[in-house]
Amino acid sequence: MFHSLPQYEFQVPEGLAGPGSKHWRAVVMTLHMPWFLLTLDHVEAEADPVRMSYTLCIAWDTDLADAIRSIDASRVRGLVAMMPAWASPTGQWSSRQITEVWQDVNDAGTFITLTDVAGEKFDAGVRGKAPVGGAGCELLLRLPASQPRVLRPRRAGSGRT
Repeated sequence: MFHSLPQYEFQVPEGLAGPGSKHWRAVVMTLHMPWFLLTLDHVEAEADPVRMSYTLCIAWDTDLADAIRSIDASRVRGLVAMMPAWASPTGQWSSRQITEVWQDVNDAGTFITLTDVAGEKFDAGVRGKAPVGGAGCELLLRLPASQPRVLRPRRAGSGRT
């Protein structure tokens, strides 16, 4: 789903990059499906007054569920679903802030259902009939619905010193 080319690789100085990691200035979306931005606090964040975080770009909803299962949910700062044009009211890529992630496992398979800040439930893939929540339905993550920050425009300098 994410593709890059050697000319877009960012050379990180030795000792700063993790073992085996590569860094890219640009990636190409090869598949127009929803994907996710999962932002987490660093493990050492409690001792750090700056509260450093990092963000994972995750291509599949099942990988998102696996990532959520593998971490302490209190480390999650936020989750955003990036929606392609075909799944967006704007006809362009758009984003939806996610407050809940549910996993439903039944005879038909494993399905991930998301709830956005407006309380609307949706799935991140293409499936026919949505599963009816049953005994196999499990809440994986619940985040508080945060209010959008109001950014105030910077005042232009007066030119006086």
